[in-house]
Amino acid sequence: MNHVMRYLMLGLAIGFFSCETDDDQLRDMEAPVIGAADGRDAIRPGHGEIRAATTDHMHVRFSVEDPSGIAQVRVDIHNGFDGHTHGRIQTDFELLNVNDIYSPDASNPSFRFPQGATRLNVDGTGTDIYWGGNNSRVSGNVLAGPYHFTIQAIDIHGNQTSYGDGSNYLATFYIRTPYAPEVSVTNLHDGEIEGEAGEALEVEGFIRKTSHTLSTDLKFVWIRLMEEEDEHDHEHHAHARRLSGEFYERMWGSSTWRQGLNGPELPSNTEINLAELLSGQNEIIVPAGEDHLDLVIWVEDVAGNVSRYVYEVHVD
Repeated sequence: MNHVMRYLMLGLAIGFFSCETDDDQLRDMEAPVIGAADGRDAIRPGHGEIRAATTDHMHVRFSVEDPSGIAQVRVDIHNGFDGHTHGRIQTDFELLNVNDIYSPDASNPSFRFPQGATRLNVDGTGTDIYWGGNNSRVSGNVLAGPYHFTIQAIDIHGNQTSYGDGSNYLATFYIRTPYAPEVSVTNLHDGEIEGEAGEALEVEGFIRKTSHTLSTDLKFVWIRLMEEEDEHDHEHHAHARRLSGEFYERMWGSSTWRQGLNGPELPSNTEINLAELLSGQNEIIVPAGEDHLDLVIWVEDVAGNVSRYVYEVHVD
């Protein structure tokens, strides 16, 4: 075989394998799939998850799968206090901000996975996120309130998850602390507030500043009665207008976090009686045609801590 024929055959072979590689890449146009960790029935944290005032950390549990191989996974936590504008305030407390990158060469050994791995399973103590104690991600005291948790993933061909098609994982969880405002409804029946259509809703209990040394005065109270929440988080939207499915909305004081949310002066900056607050012109009239509703109480203190409580209302 002469040299010309050899070069011709070699060129055809290279072209064949190049096309085969290109075709393989073209066939994989799918982003990685984010799901529950092995043996778990849901991703953690779940949407609406509340971290009690007695806890200082949160479990992170999820999996990522891609048949071509996973390149990188990003876990992000940022504040959800201000409706996605992510502003800053002067406070002695610190927002929890996390940007964990999982990859084969991650600087943190707990975030590494083998090169070319098609499945990543995250469910261990090394990946839990702390806001207190020796492993805390904040240097001081964490600001209590809502935080957005997201998982994003990209495969070796550059296909990546996105918000547009819902392939990213997005959840809002809430950190409670002993120094954030305390809310308590005391007239619950089997965990619900009983209401009668067309009548004023009876809500007994209190909102108050706690006795903790870091607790500060109450600054803003926002109370709403709305359709039961699902995976759609109402607080993601600015309240330039009343949301559909919202039957009652009242505010007292002025919000630090949400521009334009304000109302009459608070009756007290240390303790508020809910029955007195929701009386007279502020009473909540239970709408007809509803079975269950949510009473949402959002409270801010002077330092910027947020307490958000949701109580289910059963309508007779």
